[in-house]
Amino acid sequence: MTMDDKNNSWERIQLTRGSDTGNYHSHAYYDIPVFDSQSRLLAGHRVSFQERSPAPEDKIDIGYMDLQGDRSWIKVGESTAWSWQQGAMSQWLPQTRILIWNDRENDKFVSRHYSVDSGETKTFPHPVYAVAPDGKFFLSLNMSRLNYVRPGYGYAGGTGHQMDSLKPKQDGVWKIDANTGQEKLLLSLHDAANFLLKRLPLRLRLSNFIRRYVFWFNHVKISPDGKRFTIKLRFRSKDLSRNWNDSMGCSLTCGTDGSDLRLLEHATSHVIWLDEKRLYFWKKGGLYLYEDAQEGGKRLKQIAPDLINHNVHMRHFPDNPEQFIFDTPYRETIDLFTYNEADADSVKIATFHNHKPKQGEFRCDLHPCPGPDGKSIVVTSLDDGGRQIYLLRKRD
Repeated sequence: MTMDDKNNSWERIQLTRGSDTGNYHSHAYYDIPVFDSQSRLLAGHRVSFQERSPAPEDKIDIGYMDLQGDRSWIKVGESTAWSWQQGAMSQWLPQTRILIWNDRENDKFVSRHYSVDSGETKTFPHPVYAVAPDGKFFLSLNMSRLNYVRPGYGYAGGTGHQMDSLKPKQDGVWKIDANTGQEKLLLSLHDAANFLLKRLPLRLRLSNFIRRYVFWFNHVKISPDGKRFTIKLRFRSKDLSRNWNDSMGCSLTCGTDGSDLRLLEHATSHVIWLDEKRLYFWKKGGLYLYEDAQEGGKRLKQIAPDLINHNVHMRHFPDNPEQFIFDTPYRETIDLFTYNEADADSVKIATFHNHKPKQGEFRCDLHPCPGPDGKSIVVTSLDDGGRQIYLLRKRD
């Protein structure tokens, strides 16, 4: 393992400032396109407070920076639909200069679609979670239900959480046509929960029935060819004061036409598509590569078994599926590494300090996200005392 030093091939640049005046900045998440397709425009948001849950009236500014320009903050809108861990999911529509983010109108969550070129903003009556690689459709979840059962990931101020139902039939993963806005329920919570329950051991099925667990979806991601998606199905007691942990759930995969539902694995974390057939994720004990097999997830191998022994945020570089970037989250000092699968070589390229609190809703994860050019990585850190956006750029 090579440590970062004066020979580090990555340059660290602090893009935003304002922690001393209460202006904090962040990119959305590690698994969505916060860079545009040219790795030139970088999406983010600005917030004016820290370390409390967002209230329905709390607004954030939505904007972007031109990394080939003066890198100044350009505000394009606002949002009252956001979370600490994922912001308003601001991201770029592939192969365009259209910035998408989630917002709220009265008590209903929507998405805004802003054109950098025309300055026009269109509104769709559904929040965006994941956008197809060709930009023709996006997938949407019930962010009100998510906020009710998993604060820190859903949005405050909305209605329609359907918490009167443990596994509602008319709620789940929605497919939205990016041109017409036409909607289709691809996978209901009712069908997904029943699919999982049939595959649980009898003891766990009985426990689920007796304790009357409530189910919800989170973390939907579309395969590179746009034909399948993976989704996290989770459950917990309807009494939210009872303990809950990451083992209470599984990852499913399904066709983006709603067919061919499969169980990938139980108790997964930070699932990412490597290609149209393989995914990698953390599961207690290690980071694993799986095949999305028709009969169910098939474990292929463990990734970096001598290096990674804790949960991480990991992404592969778009131009090299054997080259990865990962962090060491849930610590006050967080390191950022590159890892080459071909020769098992890792390099620490940056260290970020002052990540307090290191756990809980208000923590600040780096959420490292590589750009399409393979030469840019964005992170958000508390290094200077508040949330700010940093760019790591590959030196020539």
